[in-house]
Amino acid sequence: MATINEQWILAWNEYETLTSAKAINYNDFITWALENDKWKPRPQDIRSLAKKEVGAALRQLMRIDERGVTYRAKQVVKILEDGNQLTFVFDIDTGGTDNLRRKAIRQRRDAVAADIFRARSDVDHMNFKFPTEEPYQFPLDFSEDYEERRAEERMKWQAKQSEERRKLG
Repeated sequence: MATINEQWILAWNEYETLTSAKAINYNDFITWALENDKWKPRPQDIRSLAKKEVGAALRQLMRIDERGVTYRAKQVVKILEDGNQLTFVFDIDTGGTDNLRRKAIRQRRDAVAADIFRARSDVDHMNFKFPTEEPYQFPLDFSEDYEERRAEERMKWQAKQSEERRKLG
């Protein structure tokens, strides 16, 4: 029997063939898959969906410190214990241990590096596949991107602080 990932890929390939589209809208595919019995949720799917929704909610929980730095309030650490992956969440200001904070940082960096590696590999393949087009670029130095976002965040925070002072009179 095919794994769930293999089942999704088979369904995706079937939908691609059926539509002959150059790009596919995710929502259209999901609708088609549900209507054509390509997927039925299993009891563990409900639990998995709940975990994803909780994770998304916690990732969006932001705080701003006294310097105007916006940060995620909750941090996640995945630990392998007796062959099982356990996910722990801690409050960045009041929870966790030094070891958990270091693991969270390392795991976050590893995830970013994996995303960058995959994105750069995709771009390299596009350049190989379409050699007559102007080469696609994917610079690996994100320093400028970070500074731009930090400046934008700081400006928003300062505007909010000014508005709050104005309201107080």
